[in-house]
Amino acid sequence: MNAQNPVKKEGTVLFCDIRNFTFLFDQRDPFEAVEFANNVLAVLGEVVENHQGVVDRFTGDGFMAHFGFDKLLPDHPEKACKTAIAIRKKLNEINTKRYLNVETVLAAGLGLHTGEAAYCKIETNQLEQTTVLGDTVNTAARIEELTKHFVVDVLVSEASYQLLKENFKFQKMPEREIKGKDHPISTYWLLPINL
Repeated sequence: MNAQNPVKKEGTVLFCDIRNFTFLFDQRDPFEAVEFANNVLAVLGEVVENHQGVVDRFTGDGFMAHFGFDKLLPDHPEKACKTAIAIRKKLNEINTKRYLNVETVLAAGLGLHTGEAAYCKIETNQLEQTTVLGDTVNTAARIEELTKHFVVDVLVSEASYQLLKENFKFQKMPEREIKGKDHPISTYWLLPINL
């Protein structure tokens, strides 16, 4: 594996986790599972792209996206926040259909963090992928994990909050320790009143 020409840039990383996705996925035969994934992950990925974000990778039950690393995007925190709001709306649409079809409704947790990271190309003999690496990515992932602890859907870091607080409504959450940090961090819940 080889990391090619890393460039240090500032941007915003968004992690999205679909709750119980693996369980719902495993209940289907392989062809139904692919259709289910397309009906959820691909649709939410389009929401990211519609807000000038990049879906960096799909995970088993969600995805990582980033804003402002691949191109100049001065309002990357706002684009990421508007994406989170749009994902909320899209999940409501998906859930309306699922509810009417007597299917399990879906919930998601999203974590956003703004900071510097290495934007680079990773190469192996069989794979070439452009990605974002660094503490900003890890912190966004840990913040997404805190959504389960606080039982909320969207949390942003202190760094993101400072850039977003004038245009969006938040509620400060109690400080929590996360893996990889030597001190508790502050997070903020993006309130559902944001449209």
